[in-house]
Amino acid sequence: MNRDGNAGNLRLVPGKGKSTARPEAPFDALAFVQSLTATLEFETVLQRLHEQLYALLQHSGWIFYTEGDEQSWSGGEDDRHRIEYGLSYNGASMGSLILMRGRRFSDAEQQQIEAVLGLAAPALHNAHRYRRLVSTLETDELTGLGNRRAFEIQGAKWLADCRRQDRPLSVLAIDLDHFKRINDDYGHSVGDELLRRVADTLRTATRQSDLLVRMGGEEFLAVLPGADLACAMECAERIRLAIGSTRATATADDASALQSEGMVRVTASIGVASVGRNTTLQALYQKADEALYAAKQSGRNRVLAGH
Repeated sequence: MNRDGNAGNLRLVPGKGKSTARPEAPFDALAFVQSLTATLEFETVLQRLHEQLYALLQHSGWIFYTEGDEQSWSGGEDDRHRIEYGLSYNGASMGSLILMRGRRFSDAEQQQIEAVLGLAAPALHNAHRYRRLVSTLETDELTGLGNRRAFEIQGAKWLADCRRQDRPLSVLAIDLDHFKRINDDYGHSVGDELLRRVADTLRTATRQSDLLVRMGGEEFLAVLPGADLACAMECAERIRLAIGSTRATATADDASALQSEGMVRVTASIGVASVGRNTTLQALYQKADEALYAAKQSGRNRVLAGH
């Protein structure tokens, strides 16, 4: 069993819990389980779990993080006392839950926590598997960035959020210049390595909250929530310079290719577009793509804004 301030590994099994924190509103285990199994959205399941734990404990803060993909969710504020559970179900790890508050967690409260987690285990496990499946469907296999599906689904959500919050949103259309020559001269293995390095460069040059997508071939997109046109242009120029400094190593496989040995570099042209009053996601992409085409036509290795 976990103790206050120590991390542990809890193997989740169905359990029964009884709340003493609010005797006037006893814990309805069936209603709790039904609320969790009504959705496969991982964030929703996690939020409903947190709400039930808060009803029992009145904790001041919480953190849930998954292993492997380094994703985390949190709420409230950090506090003096912590209790942590490493969660697994049927041998499959789901992550770790940390609860925080100003006073220690009693043995009775820890039993309540374990009972609630036991009831939540199947729903949390199913939602976690569904989340990983969706993530796989929305990930480009070569670079690990999002793919076209991720742009269409996540981008639409972010556009709707920005509209609701009256915040700007911008899209960068990024295309590597003369990339076909690299594949022809050095081979697709070198081209693939360069694409992976460009993807790493994009991650470094943008915020964690930005959506990075490989649309196919040597074309990338960056969706920047909260960024107006001026901020997006600055980001695009930073990306252009960073890609220009990216290198991949080409090694000749045979005597006829010896002159192709060495460090391979690439440049990028970038089109920038920001959301208007009635702009759809597809229209925003098209506007950025038209600006990209104009950048290509005007000499490549440059940034242009759509009009």
